[in-house]
Amino acid sequence: MAQTTDDVSTYDYIIIGGGTTGIVAARRLAENNANFSVCILEAGPSNEDIVNSHMPGGWILMQKTPVDWCYETVPQKGCNNRIISLPRGRLLGGCSAANGTLVTRGPKADYDRIADMGNPGWSWKEMLPFFKASETFHPAEWHQADLNIHGTDGPLHISMSPLAPIGEKILESFIDSGFDYKPDMFVQGEYEGVGHVGRTAYNGIRSTSADFINKYDKTNLIVRTGAFVDRIILEKSDEKEGEYKAVGVEAHDNTNSQPIIIKANKEIILSAGAYNSPMVLMHSGIGSEKHLNEVGIGCKINLPGVGENLQDHIIV
Repeated sequence: MAQTTDDVSTYDYIIIGGGTTGIVAARRLAENNANFSVCILEAGPSNEDIVNSHMPGGWILMQKTPVDWCYETVPQKGCNNRIISLPRGRLLGGCSAANGTLVTRGPKADYDRIADMGNPGWSWKEMLPFFKASETFHPAEWHQADLNIHGTDGPLHISMSPLAPIGEKILESFIDSGFDYKPDMFVQGEYEGVGHVGRTAYNGIRSTSADFINKYDKTNLIVRTGAFVDRIILEKSDEKEGEYKAVGVEAHDNTNSQPIIIKANKEIILSAGAYNSPMVLMHSGIGSEKHLNEVGIGCKINLPGVGENLQDHIIV
């Protein structure tokens, strides 16, 4: 059934993907200005009734189910032509609801390099307050945490799990071999040494990015689950020939295939993950003109790098 113009919803911001980062962006936008209307479009269901998404070890049981995108690689030459499974969370919270719960922030040097390339606000010093704001850290007596780099009232609950006996032996062997012991190595930005890694779990319950909105009084934040985004609607720019402006999103309801059209007053933020973000771009006519023509999609913006240069390792 065709959707009439009367059925078209309009929001200031549309977030494509209710996963690890899309939810955070939506929460920050909504709380920054109560006059902003924000809409999250998530292809999967809410995480609230997915029991395995709340169990730290339940992610294994979520693979090859409707809350997993069930992607696979092509045969890999470096792996004896094996096809490698690529599990991805297909629910509110995305891969933060379906990963190993390990908390790593990345090296300081990477953030400083991003800032030096012309991106103010991305240095480690400037990012640290946002890292802290995202978490409630639950310290352990046996762990020598640097509380200056941890948060105390954020949506993500993070705790430290004691090492297994074999883990203790491995830690001792690294220290005996001359590695610096850094208890908070994985969140302090210095990755040369050995230390403990925190987990997004507390008292046996997993914490995910969905916690940013599930307990948030979101009067100006709308979450639409079961909404599969087909493409971004692009219109030719009136200001510059050959340029386009993203004005809306075409999607469909997963349960009944009913089309959904949503328009944006301000911006559309594409946060559909490493695999699905390029797919949405290409379906929208943004990508390699040669490849898009081969699959019957009209090219609007020729960007050959879209969908290329992925580097990964098999455990991810």
